[in-house]
Amino acid sequence: MTFSLLHATDFADRLLYKIIPPLKAGMIVLADRYAYTAFARDATRGVDRQWVRELYSFAVRPDLALYFRVPIDMSVDRLMARRVKLKFYEAGMDLGWSSNPVESFRLFQGKVLDEYDRLVDEFGLEVVSAVGSITEQQRVVRALVSQQLQINHVEIPDEQPA
Repeated sequence: MTFSLLHATDFADRLLYKIIPPLKAGMIVLADRYAYTAFARDATRGVDRQWVRELYSFAVRPDLALYFRVPIDMSVDRLMARRVKLKFYEAGMDLGWSSNPVESFRLFQGKVLDEYDRLVDEFGLEVVSAVGSITEQQRVVRALVSQQLQINHVEIPDEQPA
């Protein structure tokens, strides 16, 4: 629970100083890792789902929340291509599910993904396939944002060969 409380405190600070002021000024705010991240991560760590939701009850409900769904194997491959080693808590090593960091990551993050899938219906998250190219994902995101803002979105040109 201490882990949850620390993250909630950090989130409250970001909400109070980085999210609410621009919203009050009429701006659009894009926030990476909103309260839903805590819901998925903390439930995976065994924290009561309802307790976590009450802990974050101060969070402003977003007009649009995106969940970039990616298979766990692809997630591992992408992460390992950028890093030499996994972070201890990110891999769920503290839970003792495996002494192998990559296997622990697969187990932990796989359960986090399962929790995100539970959140889709509960909170109306828009699922975006993160399997495709960045350009494909951006097209989907632009369409969703344009629909939310009720504007005609600008088409993104196809990727140009490097």
